[in-house]
Amino acid sequence: MKKHFVYINKILIVGLFAVVLSMPTMSCSKAEEEKHADQKEQGDEHGEDEEAGHEEGIIELDEEAQGMIQLKTATVEKRLVEYRLKVFGKVAKDTEEHSYVTADDGIVEKIHVDLGATVEKESALLTIRKSDGSIQDILSESTGVILAIYVKRGDHVDRLKSLMSIVNIDKLRVTVDVYEKDIGSVKVGQKAEIESIAFPGKKFLGEVVYISPQVEEESQAIKVRINVDNSEHLLRLGMFVSGELIYDSDKEVSAIPRSAVQELNGEDIVFVKGSKNKFALREVTLGQSFGDYVEIKKGVEESEHVVTQGSFNLKSEQAKESFGDGHGH
Repeated sequence: MKKHFVYINKILIVGLFAVVLSMPTMSCSKAEEEKHADQKEQGDEHGEDEEAGHEEGIIELDEEAQGMIQLKTATVEKRLVEYRLKVFGKVAKDTEEHSYVTADDGIVEKIHVDLGATVEKESALLTIRKSDGSIQDILSESTGVILAIYVKRGDHVDRLKSLMSIVNIDKLRVTVDVYEKDIGSVKVGQKAEIESIAFPGKKFLGEVVYISPQVEEESQAIKVRINVDNSEHLLRLGMFVSGELIYDSDKEVSAIPRSAVQELNGEDIVFVKGSKNKFALREVTLGQSFGDYVEIKKGVEESEHVVTQGSFNLKSEQAKESFGDGHGH
């Protein structure tokens, strides 16, 4: 009986010892499981935060970044379709505002301007020593360009002799050819845009002022005269130019500036301004182009705002995100 009791005690002691040894292992396994669970939960939350903060096709750009790229927008709105007639022609070699400089009897003492110089009204052109010995400065009666100088120092002059000619080139006359099949689209008062290869991309605004009543025998074209704004004095007399005569139709379509449209992966896209710093990429279906505008058939609604300047930068940002390089700013 005593031996049996001792044996049972030994069994109990061994069993308890085994339980004690296994406890740290069980505790460690549970801690690791809890740690993994926490990490998974945090990972899920982080993924949700990223998803909430970065929507597909949405570019976020803070105000500072918008200012750096000089971002501008335009409203989607209805516009009358403009049709344009391409024409070619030449700037006239003279202008309607052409004046000649004269002086009283005397001798040219000094010439103050050069050929081609721009002069302001009442600026000095020449100095004349009159027949009575007095000195007289001859002043310009208008603003313009010195087209010709007919005298030199020491020449004798009088009222019957022209000393210089001055033309005002703020407005120039351009004559273009229009063929019979197109003349029905041309009328006096019609707007025009003139271009010169000397100034790529520069448009000079004008207006049709005269339509010839006859067809030129050699060219079989009708001469159309356009008065063109040249206040920057860029166009020159006799210069060859091209242009477009603009006329409206009765057709009205939703339109946006052509500068708003970009191409991405072979699709036409625009960026629509949403909340303060968010811009949504939209695929669009385009119609006909007219002037600086293009018809928009699908993809945006009237009164929405599309990015016109800075859209290329947004496209670049979208391309970066597509390759996983960024998440906007």
